[in-house]
Amino acid sequence: MNAPAFPESLHQLVLRGIRDMGFKAPTPIQAEFVPVATAPAEGKDPLASRDLVGLAPTGTGKTLAYGIPLADLLLRHKPVETGGRRRDPRTRLRALVLVPTRELAQQVAEELRLLTRGSLLRVLAAYGKVSIAPQAEALKKGVDIVVATPGRARELIECDAMTLAHLRHVVCDEADRMLDMGFLPQVEWVLSRAPEGRSKWLLSATLPKPVEELVHRLLAKPQRVEIGARNTAAAHLVHRRMLVSEELKTPAMLSLLAAEDLRRGIVVYCASRRRTGWVAGALRRHEISTAIVHGDRSQLQREKALESFAHGRCRVLVATDVAARGLHVPGIKLVVNYDVPISPEEWVHRVGRAGHGGGEGSSITFVSPEERARWESVVQLARPDWEAVQVPDDVAEFMRDRDKALHRRAEDAERAAIEAFNAQERAAKEKEKRLKEAARKRKMRAPRHDSKQMRGTRSNTPIAKGEKPGSGVKRRAT
Repeated sequence: MNAPAFPESLHQLVLRGIRDMGFKAPTPIQAEFVPVATAPAEGKDPLASRDLVGLAPTGTGKTLAYGIPLADLLLRHKPVETGGRRRDPRTRLRALVLVPTRELAQQVAEELRLLTRGSLLRVLAAYGKVSIAPQAEALKKGVDIVVATPGRARELIECDAMTLAHLRHVVCDEADRMLDMGFLPQVEWVLSRAPEGRSKWLLSATLPKPVEELVHRLLAKPQRVEIGARNTAAAHLVHRRMLVSEELKTPAMLSLLAAEDLRRGIVVYCASRRRTGWVAGALRRHEISTAIVHGDRSQLQREKALESFAHGRCRVLVATDVAARGLHVPGIKLVVNYDVPISPEEWVHRVGRAGHGGGEGSSITFVSPEERARWESVVQLARPDWEAVQVPDDVAEFMRDRDKALHRRAEDAERAAIEAFNAQERAAKEKEKRLKEAARKRKMRAPRHDSKQMRGTRSNTPIAKGEKPGSGVKRRAT
């Protein structure tokens, strides 16, 4: 059976961009999504597209799945001519891609630039925490595709730097995050400024059932393109689970990294920004080069951290879930879930960073007693094939003296509690045994006496030797 190929009907510049990026065959989601997205919808402009929902495991090439048809349609459809000598360059904007994070905006924009290299299409990444002036200036010069976070897209529209009057396509990448309660109001506000009837594409690795109602509300009779099982991790990954107490997580991680034969490509996900600082500090004290990414860091700090990690100048990236989606670094081989995420969907996105694009990768999740319910939710949703691993025997070697003392005291207290419980249990058993023995002796010392027995009752009179039971004379009824 021949492997699928990219459609030859695609624009020649798009096909050249695909070849220049080193792709020879489409991934399953690309093979299914691209033909559907480029096919004209009934009763509409031949160059328009229908509303689509694309679902596929993370790391399977969803960015190019919508990037290829988007570039093809825009290259075949020229910007609207408004007439006159002074055409407003802002009317050039025909495609808007909404993404949840700044890092993902930068990454998607870069992939689209590589795909459309040599064409006249211009791509802009727009996100917050940086000056809005350069982004507004670029829009005034004319941009074909804007990849933006919802908040910055709204700011650009409100300050009249961006107009959606001639928009033809809207893409929501990581749709489950875009449509949750945090992003939904901003997404709806932006979409309300777009002309009616414009095609909307939503893509994600996970799509919880409560969100499906929102999808059907925003899209008009969407066609679903689904690859693989929903809400599952990529099949090529190896997953492990370690039951470990909270105070032993850091030593267990240090022991794990000391044993791993990986010089780079390790991502550690923590539940909060404060915990990333604790973990990064412990790694650096053990001379492990580390970079940090979380929401409180400036854009420049985040860019430098990701660049240092991507180029192999640091071994470990410690991050919150802000880097769980869309982070595409081919060299990531191991994901350590220092904390089990609150949302089981986030676990799917986290582990999907390993082996991104189909390479080998693995993950290990630390599960404390307080997090076991969360882990059960992950197993129920993602259904991963995982193996249990034990806490390393050498964790004490990676503990600080203060922590060792605390751990010893905790172990001594636990041991004392166990001994006290066992002693109490033994005492209870001895008491019960004594009470039973005393009752037996009282019964043996009780006097035996003849009594008139009612018919059918048992007598306490002992049976004489040689006499058979039941051979006594029964009283005749009067």
